[in-house]
Amino acid sequence: ELRRPGQRRVPPPAIAATTNYSTAIGGVVVIPFHISGQYTATTASVVKFAVPFKCRLVGVGATARASGGTTPTLTVDLKDDTVSTLSAAISITAGTYSEGTIANAVVADESVMTVDFTITGTSPTWNDITIFITAVRE
Repeated sequence: ELRRPGQRRVPPPAIAATTNYSTAIGGVVVIPFHISGQYTATTASVVKFAVPFKCRLVGVGATARASGGTTPTLTVDLKDDTVSTLSAAISITAGTYSEGTIANAVVADESVMTVDFTITGTSPTWNDITIFITAVRE
């Protein structure tokens, strides 16, 4: 590495687990859903929407503000026309953000996307759940 005297060394860029797209692309879209309130049982299609453009999923994650009960568990699954887009539903721990592994990234124009919650435990409660879907328009 050649540097001029007094010039500081610039470290190489970090390698990210998720591809970082340039802001110049302009097609990166973050679709957030905040579901206020308390959930106590498995619920299908908590979120349902049609994607208005063809895209490729690059990130899906979720968090919950709080949980209660005895050993409450929550998994969040994102489905494209009833088929999961993830390798496995995202297991949530209250107060932390968890990212899923995408298995089926290509989403067709006007695909119907749904989010399902699977809740187990004794008297489980999950409060204020937020889901982030990151996609690149194609």
